[in-house]
Amino acid sequence: MDSRYLLFVARALRGFIYGVFSVITIIYLIDNKLSPLEAGLTVTASILIGSFLTFYITSRFGIGYSRAFLLLFSFLLFAGITGIFLSPSPLLKALFAMVGSLGVNPSDNTIFSAYEQPIIARIKEDQHSKNKLFARYTFGGYIASSFGAAALNLGLNLSFEISIVFALVVILSYLFIPKIQGNKRLKTARVSKQSKKITRDVSALFSVDAAAGGFVLQSLMAYWFKLRYSINLSQLGYVFMVVDVITALSVLVTPYISSRIGLVRTMVFTHLPSNVFLILIPLVPTLPLSLLFLFLRQSISQMDVPTRQSYLNSVVEGEDRSYVVGVSNALRSASSGASPYISSYMISVAAGALSFVAGGAIKIAYDIAFYERFKSLKEHYGREEK
Repeated sequence: MDSRYLLFVARALRGFIYGVFSVITIIYLIDNKLSPLEAGLTVTASILIGSFLTFYITSRFGIGYSRAFLLLFSFLLFAGITGIFLSPSPLLKALFAMVGSLGVNPSDNTIFSAYEQPIIARIKEDQHSKNKLFARYTFGGYIASSFGAAALNLGLNLSFEISIVFALVVILSYLFIPKIQGNKRLKTARVSKQSKKITRDVSALFSVDAAAGGFVLQSLMAYWFKLRYSINLSQLGYVFMVVDVITALSVLVTPYISSRIGLVRTMVFTHLPSNVFLILIPLVPTLPLSLLFLFLRQSISQMDVPTRQSYLNSVVEGEDRSYVVGVSNALRSASSGASPYISSYMISVAAGALSFVAGGAIKIAYDIAFYERFKSLKEHYGREEK
């Protein structure tokens, strides 16, 4: 078996970890004596630090350094989980949450993606196969996230302990994938003008989408449900387990839709109606209705994730892939960084609808703008060297 398939294992194990922390990070920090503003600031700082490192590294180093940086960030993930679990003070817990980037969503837009996705794009030659690979890669992360959310029912301490063990396994998995090493060198070829133009445009648009997404991070939505409906941690675990299962199943459908209508249309035509459902979550009067619109939203909202991954790794090639994925992910994450700080305050004041409405409305504007910009730039369906 091609050792590069171990990247799918690493993605799934990270998915479990992010499934735990995407639910409890904000709640856990507040329960450990941070204010809602301080918890939101911690998540913001976590996102911004990770974004800066991702931008710096991927804009300077080629994919020949994949193993080194994947190992570095997996060590940081391990250190962050261990530190937030064992640290005695709220300040140290906040610092370790930043170190491990533990404020992210299960979608995992981190440096891991910037180096894993270009490697996965080389496993199969044709575009249809790539679409299926990225769908399975994303599916593994989300289905594992559902187990992470469900694990909260076993107790917070045990969830942390399992996450620590899985972070160690992630480190080991990178040690046993010889094909991710490549040549240890800086980029020898400059990024093409076309790739830079694509990077500029997708980064600007993804930044808008991410800023909106920062208002409704999964950990913030969990906090909102806790305040609005007095849901306890165990119940939240079940809710977001269902959310991640629905999300995981939905991404498996994307290759079949994209093969008929194309990747760009799949991204936009599924993402746009999901944002209408997002706006409706806080506007309905009862918990069952809020959950219904949450589940409806998740049934289509992440179909753009594997399609986006496949699309970016199709419209650019070779060494440019790490650059375009890394830079766009970094700027996307950085843009989402300011929103949790604002949103956690808005939610704590009134458990109201503003963060959901703002996030959904901005996302709808993003969908329209993305379609107008990229509807004419088609993915490549030809063959490509491994």
